[in-house]
Amino acid sequence: MEVLALKIVFKYTKLGKLKFISHLDNLRVLQRALRRTGIMAKYSEGFNPHPKLSIAYPLSLGVESIGEIAEVEILSDMAIHDFISRMNDCLPQGMLITEASEYLGNQSVPSMVCSQVYRFIITHDNPTSVDETINSLPGLLQNDYVITREKKKKNKLIRKELNVTSYISEIELIGTNQLDVEIRIVIQVSDSGSLKVEEVKNFIYNSLSGITGIEIQRTALNFIDKVI
Repeated sequence: MEVLALKIVFKYTKLGKLKFISHLDNLRVLQRALRRTGIMAKYSEGFNPHPKLSIAYPLSLGVESIGEIAEVEILSDMAIHDFISRMNDCLPQGMLITEASEYLGNQSVPSMVCSQVYRFIITHDNPTSVDETINSLPGLLQNDYVITREKKKKNKLIRKELNVTSYISEIELIGTNQLDVEIRIVIQVSDSGSLKVEEVKNFIYNSLSGITGIEIQRTALNFIDKVI
């Protein structure tokens, strides 16, 4: 009797030393864990078949996350909680599946990402700088902040101007702790692309004063429709 493929979308963390592995290595870690579980994955067709497992949106190198999303197709009707348990037994420290559900949609999960949510913890040199940051936050998106991206294509250097603030839909103050200010930033994702988190970090550094450091963590991905 043929077993129908079960599509599962799952949320997982990428913490500690794992923040330094690339997007491709992240995918390999998930594929390796899936193999170790003994769960049979559905494979793509063609000359180079591979497990049907994809990560919703790349995470910048050096950034932690508590809200990564991936989808996988398995040839099993196993319970979702069994999938979570078996995968977590095979994942390295710092990577943990926290939630999963069956996915019944027709669109691929990566194609449905519409925004990224980040937590920025901004450390200042003195209490006055903290107050200045808090007072400046409401007006940060009112001014343009144009950057120039460069890339080589067919031995030609192509430059593209980008207004950072047009891609940021929300900056929200979460709280303060002595010299730290925690904010939530929502970055839009569209067919034309999105911002690199490093570009947002530079925007913060250049828009505020008295900053001695910034810690960044991705907390969620938002989608045009419910996926998990």
